[in-house]
Amino acid sequence: MKTTDEYGQNLFELIERSAQIDKLVVKSRQAAEDVKQELEELRAKQRETTSILHKLENSSSNTWENIGGGG
Repeated sequence: MKTTDEYGQNLFELIERSAQIDKLVVKSRQAAEDVKQELEELRAKQRETTSILHKLENSSSNTWENIGGGG
């Protein structure tokens, strides 16, 4: 049979572990937010790069048409 001190020690360990879990949950949520923000920044850069490539593609096509048509 466990003594009151053993129950108290087990309860203390449970409370301590619960606090550690809570800290990790908060940390993981913050990390997820950081990743979401970084992902959005990368997506914005990707859209910008895609737009630039489309503009280059279109301008190159027009340039070649102009050259092929005698400029």
